[in-house]
Amino acid sequence: MKVAVVINDLMVRGGTHKQVLRLCEYLRDKNIDYQVFTKDYDATKTYPDFLNHPITVLDRVTKGLNEKSINKIQELMRKFKEDKALLELIPDDIDIVNIHDNGIVWLMLWSKTKKFAKVVWQINDLPVCFRVWESKAIINSLYCKLLRIVYRNIVKRVDAITVNVTKNKDRVIEYLHQNAYVFWCGVDLNKKLERHHFPKKRKIYHILSTGVFFERRNYLTLIDVIQELRTRNIAVQLDIIGSTELDKQYAKKVYKHIQELKLEYLVTIWGQVDEQKYNELYNQADLFVFINVNQSWGLAVFEAMSCGLPTIVSNSVGAIELLNDREDSIIVDPMDVNQISNVVQSLLSDEEMYEYISNNAYIAVKEYTWDNLYSSKMLRLFEFLLKKG
Repeated sequence: MKVAVVINDLMVRGGTHKQVLRLCEYLRDKNIDYQVFTKDYDATKTYPDFLNHPITVLDRVTKGLNEKSINKIQELMRKFKEDKALLELIPDDIDIVNIHDNGIVWLMLWSKTKKFAKVVWQINDLPVCFRVWESKAIINSLYCKLLRIVYRNIVKRVDAITVNVTKNKDRVIEYLHQNAYVFWCGVDLNKKLERHHFPKKRKIYHILSTGVFFERRNYLTLIDVIQELRTRNIAVQLDIIGSTELDKQYAKKVYKHIQELKLEYLVTIWGQVDEQKYNELYNQADLFVFINVNQSWGLAVFEAMSCGLPTIVSNSVGAIELLNDREDSIIVDPMDVNQISNVVQSLLSDEEMYEYISNNAYIAVKEYTWDNLYSSKMLRLFEFLLKKG
């Protein structure tokens, strides 16, 4: 079996990037012939372990793909050229093309022209043109209308669709009229993270949140929570880890909101950090808050739980499929500042409740390995499709 694992870019440390990395490690351990194909790659910006895997990167200079897009239609055409060029890099004798997420639109449409045996599309986030929570202006734009036509033609060329949460399966069925396999994401057990316990005799409590800056991260609401806690005389510090480069406009909105509330001394945006700083921020944290809106999965939730860090999570995050409210985590309305503030206050004042959530989280996550929940299932799907012919 020869597998081509395709991802739009390897330029950040995100959930999809971790997913690709763990799949590659599993394929390597099972002696499967595989190779990663991507448009952009920087080992200093993504997970450094990618250095241990075969990666082919699109040379935009050679391919003449450096022109800037003036409008959405030109952007679509540029992607058309990029995806075609990336497709040309994949050898004809590949048995499985496993495409991750939505950054490579046209490649899937053309994949059958090279007579690849099977194409598997891993959808972590539904394409923008199908996201019901986007503004009507975006959904009804000519660009999105064209994309919906493209994607509905694409799925006819795909042999299997996989998603990481049941709600995305439901959306695939509704909007793309295809079935999908649900393979949950796994969890890394970071041995450098300390086991958390109730914080006693703290002058200030540390709240941590992580995630690349996008609108759905809901950081504005989280900052409002910090303001509410301040009015209650609860001493808290918020630390946010996550690249601010992919949506600079949203990052500016977050910085501006912090300044308007005069919370610069209580909120620190660290951006993308190295492993040492990442571990340091997790180890000093007392609570983890993940109140994303319409988040497909939420890998960071389980990474926090793995070290017993009590986690407050939005009810619109896909990860709650594996969670038990007020047992191993606390599930909240992501827009309810008062409710979230109450939960934070309760956890920081009730040692028994804190330790109960912490212990249950620490125990539960040990079963959520990447091999068990994701990689082994993907390989079985590959084998099934090839056997099916």
